[in-house]
Amino acid sequence: MTDARTKKSQTAEVTDSNGDGVFPCPLPTSGRPVRSLDQDLRQGLAKAGCPLAPSVEERVQFETLLSELSSRFVNLTANEVDSQIEAGLRRIVECLGIDRSGFGELSANGRQFFVTHSYQVPGVPPAPRQDLFSLFPIYSEMIRQGKVVRVPDDLPAEATAEREYCRRVGLKFNLTIPLTLMGSVVGGIGFASFGSRRELPDELLPRLRLLGDVFSNALARKRADEALRDREQMLQVSQTQLRDLAARLLHAQEQERRRIAREMHDDWTQRLAVLGIDVARLERQLAPSGAALELIETIRKELVSLSEDVHGLSRQLHPAILDDLGLVEALRSECASLSRRGVLRVEYVSQLLPHPIPHDAALCAYRIAQESLRNVARHSGGREAAVSLLVDADELLLRIQDWGAGFDPRTVHHGPGLGLSSMAERVKLVQGKLAVRSAPGEGTTIEVRLPLVENPSA
Repeated sequence: MTDARTKKSQTAEVTDSNGDGVFPCPLPTSGRPVRSLDQDLRQGLAKAGCPLAPSVEERVQFETLLSELSSRFVNLTANEVDSQIEAGLRRIVECLGIDRSGFGELSANGRQFFVTHSYQVPGVPPAPRQDLFSLFPIYSEMIRQGKVVRVPDDLPAEATAEREYCRRVGLKFNLTIPLTLMGSVVGGIGFASFGSRRELPDELLPRLRLLGDVFSNALARKRADEALRDREQMLQVSQTQLRDLAARLLHAQEQERRRIAREMHDDWTQRLAVLGIDVARLERQLAPSGAALELIETIRKELVSLSEDVHGLSRQLHPAILDDLGLVEALRSECASLSRRGVLRVEYVSQLLPHPIPHDAALCAYRIAQESLRNVARHSGGREAAVSLLVDADELLLRIQDWGAGFDPRTVHHGPGLGLSSMAERVKLVQGKLAVRSAPGEGTTIEVRLPLVENPSA
């Protein structure tokens, strides 16, 4: 059995605050240490009449609140931060038994101080939402200097505006704790009582500051998210503007090509034809033999060749055949022209396409095929290519393939050329897709998929 001395060693006596009596404390002073203050133990303290029971209960409730708020604010979205700070301030007011709690922030230059969030019990005036530097300059300056301010206790005699506010609204006590970030004061969190003076113990200050830091960090994350979202929106706007500019530039380029091609066809080729007729007339007037006749014959042949070159250049600048006969025949003509001139031997395969094909899609396909075949002739080292124009579901499928030198698609964009970049931009403008498959020594395949139905938003 346990004797009286053992029982005495396992209990402690606590004198009440008035010194009028001694209360046995149920906390053991020896043996197994207490690892947690659960509900049963707190109830035991209260039943035993321990004077520490109320403070222990309050502290446990506060620590529970701090833990819950810290956990809740970890994964909040930007849209939830403000409402959760308001809810957190309400729980703080209820837990501490005070009348109002507010959270304020200093401006970036430290010259303005605004209460951004607050909660007060019914019947208590809300926290001022004006700049606190203009309302309470001395109080605000003390916060900016990083001082813990107890109102009215810590106010100097010259803080007349602050004391007048306390008198007018019945503020009995206010504790404001400055909040810092990287050594600079960024705001403060305050706790106020109106009906009666409710002071908060100094040992609670670090925990209260931690609550303010939780709110402050959540707002910092919110602003970072908002700034990132704003930058993303600005980037999207810039990209949209760049696409619009690219579209206008390509449209202007096509219009200028059309104008020059029309001028070449209607003016230059006509003038060359007149010169050819004049040379032929002169040729008939000369003697059947002689150096002059040979020279005139040479000039006539050169004029014919020049006229063909001008006609070919006009077709490259603006393929009138695309407008007149459609994409299938325009590509057939382009491939045949390259084969006829000995530039490339091009195999062309096409399907019967639905009519009409959107003009922008047809022009895009023609220009990409034209540019691709030009690149094959200039850079691949091969002499053969294949072009196919097919329909795949609701898409137009254009494929250009060669078996030449090939290249590394990862490095081609770092070169001076604009061929692939121009193709990619053209395809984007008509909501299409461009795929380039190539490797050194293995040739190149360019595949373009274009919608057969025009997108009104494009």
